[in-house]
Amino acid sequence: MKKIIMQIFFVYCTLQPLYAVIEPRPLSIDQRIKVINYQPDAIFKFVGYYNYQSTIELEKSEEVVSISMGDTTSWQIVPSGNLIFIKPVENFATTNMTLITNKRNYIFELFAENATDIRDPNITFSLKFLYSEAQNLEKTTNQERTNLFVDLEKPEELNFFYSISGDEEIAPVKIFDDGEFTYMQFRSRNSEIPAMFSVGTDQQESLVNFKIDPNNNNKKYIIIERVYPKLTLRLGEKILCIFNEAYFI
Repeated sequence: MKKIIMQIFFVYCTLQPLYAVIEPRPLSIDQRIKVINYQPDAIFKFVGYYNYQSTIELEKSEEVVSISMGDTTSWQIVPSGNLIFIKPVENFATTNMTLITNKRNYIFELFAENATDIRDPNITFSLKFLYSEAQNLEKTTNQERTNLFVDLEKPEELNFFYSISGDEEIAPVKIFDDGEFTYMQFRSRNSEIPAMFSVGTDQQESLVNFKIDPNNNNKKYIIIERVYPKLTLRLGEKILCIFNEAYFI
């Protein structure tokens, strides 16, 4: 009997559709500004709103090569460098889109809805793709990566899966954690370190204390004695969001 149940369960599982759809998430600054993580084999969900234009931002070094859509009459698409300006113009504008750049391929599900007004938090004014440090080789040179592994005894036990969005001028060159503490390296010991805030589930920010690692005289490491799913860095008018992509894995 148990064997029959297991066979039925196996058949049921194999008949279920499998989806790898990634949805955007809002920033705490303004929920109409959203980010989404890039994964090579995933499908990205985008919801446009009638009478409102959205901007999709790719990596700075990317350029759009071609765009193919299932329904070309219901959407208005204008590519420009690493930006795509997009908005629905017809009713029932659900379709798919394949975007090819000089570096990556993107597959989208496109949906269209009506907004309550311009302040509707579901509207997407801007959607920015985030790329992990492993994919974004422009963030650090190979020599910098080698130096980091020389400094650390067991790199396989560390989590480097972080992504950023915002003013990269105040971004650390390296971010990782050991499951207990979070570590960031900034460009120079003489550069000003931004204020750091944790972001709660209610999108409220709380000031985070940190200390400078005294054992790295030539490198400006700061240590936060905790691991957070999301942090906000602020320096003057500049704002940067940091996402711990492995936090809920």
